[in-house]
Amino acid sequence: MNFNIDIDKTVEASLYILGKVTSCDMHKLFKILYFAESEHLAEYGRPITGDEYIAMEFGPVPSLLKDVIKSVNKPNPFLKIDIDATQYFDVVKYFVGAKRVCNTDVLSESDIECLNKAIDALKSSSFEERTKKSHNSAWDNAANSSYNGEINPLDMASSAGATIDMLKYIVSNMEHQSSFVCR
Repeated sequence: MNFNIDIDKTVEASLYILGKVTSCDMHKLFKILYFAESEHLAEYGRPITGDEYIAMEFGPVPSLLKDVIKSVNKPNPFLKIDIDATQYFDVVKYFVGAKRVCNTDVLSESDIECLNKAIDALKSSSFEERTKKSHNSAWDNAANSSYNGEINPLDMASSAGATIDMLKYIVSNMEHQSSFVCR
């Protein structure tokens, strides 16, 4: 079970990171967002974007955001949403830039708090340092599972220090959210 993805928050959280980090490649963007999401889950019981993270060789990757960013230079007919990513992002090889300033009204105070914490922790880190740090228990569990490498949000929260009570709260949120999804 996963959360619903909020594409507006996904775009704005990405633009927020890109506005704070100079020379940002996809790896850095994805790892900052992953750690911000994990921290937010552990502290507040909900994700920032709701994107699904996949355990890839060099660490967790937000599935939808990766597809959106890659669509800037090569349209993807299989993209799950209708979005013109070229109005938000510039992409040159693996480097991502923002085409506009983040609309912080879309993000909550707690979203920004966790984004800032992850930015501060990773903005000066090397590719190798980010990869090593992101190969945590959540990544291990997904990499060794039969769920196509999907990282369980509960594992993300747990790896960020969530309490048992918070994990129960997250499960309740996920169940409640899935009951309102239009199919």
